[in-house]
Amino acid sequence: MSSAHVVVDPREAPGAYAYHRLGRTRPGSRWWRPLLVGVVALALYVVMLAVGSVLTMVAAVASGPDGLQTLAGLDVLDLRDPLAFALGMLTIIAMLPAVLVATWLLGARPVGLLASVTGRVRWGWAARCLALSVALTVVVQTIAVVRAVAEGSPWQPRVDDATWPLLVLVVLLVPAQCVAEEVVFRGYLVQTVGAWLRHPAFAIVLPVPLFVLGHTYVNLAMVDTAVWALAMGWLVWRTGGLEAAAAAHVVNNVLVFGLGSVGLADLDLVDIPLDVLAESTVATLVYVGLVEVLVRRTGVADLRLVTAPAPPSFPAALPTPGGAAGHLPGPRPPQAPRDAAGWASPSP
Repeated sequence: MSSAHVVVDPREAPGAYAYHRLGRTRPGSRWWRPLLVGVVALALYVVMLAVGSVLTMVAAVASGPDGLQTLAGLDVLDLRDPLAFALGMLTIIAMLPAVLVATWLLGARPVGLLASVTGRVRWGWAARCLALSVALTVVVQTIAVVRAVAEGSPWQPRVDDATWPLLVLVVLLVPAQCVAEEVVFRGYLVQTVGAWLRHPAFAIVLPVPLFVLGHTYVNLAMVDTAVWALAMGWLVWRTGGLEAAAAAHVVNNVLVFGLGSVGLADLDLVDIPLDVLAESTVATLVYVGLVEVLVRRTGVADLRLVTAPAPPSFPAALPTPGGAAGHLPGPRPPQAPRDAAGWASPSP
C-alpha cells in the first residue's frame, strides 16, 4: 500500500518568514509598532530637513552678496541646475537615515532585515543583479541609438557649463537616492503592510500609489511608474530582499540623469507617449524574467527561518538531601513550535 507524497510549501512551515513578513520576527511585536517606526522616522526626517535648510541658508550668506538672491530665485524643479539637482537628491536621501534609525530604535532586529531575509545586504547577489541590469540597459540603449540613426535623427550630446557638475553629482548622489527610495517604499512600507496582512499581494500593491504620487508625473508616465513599482515589489518578495530592485533602480536613474546632463534626456519630463510606455514595460518585464532565471540558478534565499531557543538540558536524576536519587518527571508532551516573538505555529 503506497502513501501519497505531500508537497509542503516552505513558506507555510512554522518559523519561515518571507520578506514582507519580517516585521513579525521581533519579540513582543505589536500591530502598532510599524506605525510608531513611521512616526519616529518622519520626525527625524523633518528635523534633518530643518537642519539642512539652516545650513543651506548659512552657506548662501557666506558665499557672498548674491548668495541669498541666487537661492531665492532657485527653481527646485529644474534638474539641469546642479544646485537644484543636489538639493533635490539630498532631500530624498535624507529618508534613508531617518528610516534606518527609527527601525533600529523600534523595529525588527537586526536593522539589516530591511535589506534582505538574511539580515544584511547580499553583496554577491547585488553584484549579479547590477551586472544583469547594466547588460540589459546596454542592449536597450544600443537599439535606441541604431533606431535613431536609421530615422535620420542621431543622438547629438550637448555639453555646457552644467554638464560636468551634473555628471559628478549623478555619480555621487543618485545611487544613494535610489537606495533610499527602495528602503522606504519596497522595504519599510512593504514590511509594514506585511505585518498586518499575510498575503504578499497586499504588501506589493498597497505601497504603489504612494510611490507614484512621490513623483511629479502625469497620465501615462504615472502608469509607467506604477508598472515599475509593481514589478520591483514582486522582485523584492521573490528574491527575499531589495538588491534586485535597487540595482535596476540605480542603473535606470544613473542612465536617465546622465543622459539628461548632456541634453539627451528631458529631466523635466512629466509624461510619455504610448510607444515609450510599451517599450519601458517590455524592458521591465524582461528584467524580471532574467532575475527569475538567476534566482533559480543561484538558489538565493527568499525566506528567513526563526526558531525558538532549545530548552536547557537536565541530568536524568538530581541528588536529594537524603542522598537518594530524585528522578525528574517523564518527558513533557510535545508543544507547538514557537518563534522568537512567542507565537505558536506562526504564519510566514
